[in-house]
Amino acid sequence: MSKILKTKKKPEVSIIKPDLIPTENETFQSIFEVNLKVNPKEKNKIKEEGFEKGYKEGFNRGYLEGYKKGHKEGFEKGEKEAEEKYKNLATKLETEFQEKIKIIETFFKNTEKEIQESIINMDKEILNLALDIANKLTLKEIKADPEIPLRIIKEALNYIAEGTELNIKVNPEEYKFLEENLSKYIPPSQKIKLIPDESISKGGVFIETSLGVIDATFEKRWKKLLDSLLKDEG
Repeated sequence: MSKILKTKKKPEVSIIKPDLIPTENETFQSIFEVNLKVNPKEKNKIKEEGFEKGYKEGFNRGYLEGYKKGHKEGFEKGEKEAEEKYKNLATKLETEFQEKIKIIETFFKNTEKEIQESIINMDKEILNLALDIANKLTLKEIKADPEIPLRIIKEALNYIAEGTELNIKVNPEEYKFLEENLSKYIPPSQKIKLIPDESISKGGVFIETSLGVIDATFEKRWKKLLDSLLKDEG
């Protein structure tokens, strides 16, 4: 019995187990290949998703870079355009300002000229009015003073040599008075012929000599006065 229960010695056997643990890449590849073999549609879907993902990433990256570049270029372009517009506007405003200044200067020049002309015209009108009044007063004085032509003849004789023959034309209304009183103012040696002439207005005298004439008519004396006044005004 003891012989039967005697333990049998087991033979030593080494069991070699194969390395069944695949690497990570092999596992992923195996799964991917199995899935592709099992589901071909999934293969296309994965490709499409990968393409779409890559496209979006590329698009976003390109958009961001393009946006930055476009923003910079747009800013520089806008700044340049704004600067040009500002310069053009400044030039335009300066031109308009100068034109308005010229208009204002021209207006004031014309206004000043018109004022001066008005003053000149007014002065001439006043002068003409004054001369007209003076003319009337002078004529009135001449009529009231018959000795005026007598005093003119006496003054003229101071410039004529004694003994010179004279023809003195006077207004017919003053002829008689002069004939009666002229001898009081001239020397006996002075040869004078008094001639009444209707062309001679009152207060006037026209003296003829062999050397020339002395026009002391009222019209001539008045014209000389006017010329003198107008010359002073000019």
